[in-house]
Formats: sequence, C-alpha cells, structure tokens
Amino acid sequence: MIKRALSGITPSGSNLHIGNYFGAVKQQIELQNSIDQTLYFVADLHALTTVHDKEQLQNNIRNVVLDYLALGVDPEKSIFFRQSDVPQHCELSVILANYISFSHMQRMHAYKDKLANDSEADINMGLFNYPILMAADILLYQPDGVPVGEDQKQHVELTRDIAQNFNKRYGSEILKLPEPLISKTLGKIIGTDGVRKMSKSLGNVIGIFDSEEIIRKQIFSCFTDPNRIKATDPGKVEGNPVFIFHDLLNQNQEEVDDLKARYIKGSVGDVEVKEKLLKAHLTYFQPFREKRKELEKNNKLLENILRQGAQRAQNLASETLNKVEEAIGLTKVFN
Repeated sequence: MIKRALSGITPSGSNLHIGNYFGAVKQQIELQNSIDQTLYFVADLHALTTVHDKEQLQNNIRNVVLDYLALGVDPEKSIFFRQSDVPQHCELSVILANYISFSHMQRMHAYKDKLANDSEADINMGLFNYPILMAADILLYQPDGVPVGEDQKQHVELTRDIAQNFNKRYGSEILKLPEPLISKTLGKIIGTDGVRKMSKSLGNVIGIFDSEEIIRKQIFSCFTDPNRIKATDPGKVEGNPVFIFHDLLNQNQEEVDDLKARYIKGSVGDVEVKEKLLKAHLTYFQPFREKRKELEKNNKLLENILRQGAQRAQNLASETLNKVEEAIGLTKVFN
C-alpha cells in the first residue's frame, strides 16, 4: 500500500509541456489527495549536468516552481522544496556511491544515450553520477512509491539495487525499497512529430504556459496522417498525434467522437481538427494559466513556500541520514 510518494523535476528547460503534465505531473499532483504524504522537489542540482549559465538556471528553477504550484501542488498538503536547500541529498549521494559498481553505472540510459552522440571526454561526472544522486533523493525520504515516466523506471530500479546492496551489507532494512509508479496509459506521451517521446530538446512539444501564439504554432506543426493528401481523403485516427492530444485535452467527448468519425470518412480537414485542439487546450489549462499569472507577482510567497518545505524535508532527511551514518560507522561520538 502506498502511503508516501516522492517525485521531482529537473529544471533543465524553461517550462513544462503537456508531455510532462500528462506523463507524470498530473499523476503526481493527484496523489496528494489520495495518500498520507507526498513530497515534490525541484531537482536543481541535477540541472547542473547541462545548464552552466547562472541566469538561465535561476530562471528555470523559478519557472518550475511556478508551474508546479499553478498546476496544483498544495504546500499545505505536500512537502514542496528545492533539492539544494537540503544538504543531506549530497551527503547521502557520496555514501551511496560506494554501494554500486562502475560497470553497473555504465549501463544507465543517461550515460549510454550521451555516449551514443558524444565522446567520453564530453561527458561530465555529474551526468555519470546522476542516477546515484537520484537514488539519494529517493532513499532519504523512505517513500513507498515514486511517480515517474517510463524512461525513468531504470533509475528507480538502480535505487532499489543500491538499497538492497546497502541493507545486505549492514544486516537490516535501513533503506526502504521504493516502487516505480507508472501510469500504464500515460507513461510516455508522443511528440508532435508522431515518432518520438515529447521532449523540449527534440522541439516536438506543446507547451502549457507559453503564449497562445506559440501554442498555436506547436499544435499546427503536429504530424497527422502522411497518406492523407486532401481533406476529402479518408484519414487514420489511431496513432495520429492530433487525436491523441484531443483525447487528453478535449473535455467535450461528443466533439471528439464527431471529429474522429468525420476524419475517417474524409469530411473534415486538418485545420479544423487543429483549431478545435487549440481551443480545447486553452480551455483545459485556463485556470492553471490564470493562477500562474497571480503567482508570478509574488516572489516572497514562492521563497517562503520553498523555505518552509525545505525545513520539513530536512527533518525527514536527517532521520534517514543519521541511521545510515550510524550503520556504517560515521558516528559523531566515540564509544
């Protein structure tokens, strides 16, 4: 039974997109109303693997905080904090690195994906050690589950391996083994190119808080059915990103069914389908967009929320770190 869940997002890009939201964030936020305790953090230390500009990093962090709060994270129900405000993350990461092999780390997706496009000389140690820090992020808070996208499942599995190695060595269940919580239907959201997972780095996203003009361009760039030359040609709905997005965003099911039926028959054009998708998008996210605009005016409120969240997070993190240090012999006093 899941009683405590934890998840974080790396502020490596400027804003969240609908792939982030439906693939992970929506599930994360819903958990705060259904289980005993939820913790959400902005993983700013992880962003250092790719973001080496001070102003960009600070802007990214602020945007993620705004996005999460606007989308529904409630600081009264959840512990919401910034990773770098809790030094125990770094301390536990250094310790856990001694309980996993170099060869195991070489099999991690983040490293292998980077190596496929760059030489080893271009890979920093922050990226290589990324999964160990992520394991520390998780294990510090002893969660039962970790809501992640399909692509992050391997990191949770590594976390379990490290915890098992540690517990086996010290003869007790000091570290809890978390379960990955992956939505079977929404773990991976297709991008506007219709081929790859939606990703900012691939430029195949639809934003949430971007301007209407930008969102329009993103929606109208969506791949549809390459075999459909004219609006009167019968079209394919299954696997068509525009209709995948309609199913996610359009709360008017009658309209969605009508569009699908007409598309299959060849009695509706892509322009109309995309126009109605844009309208559905703006309707779905309107309350979130309005809330974000209000939050943008109050930096002090954001800072207070993060400070209070960090204090609560440190209380939990200290309990775990103390147990770990006691087990391995890093005690503060001599017996």
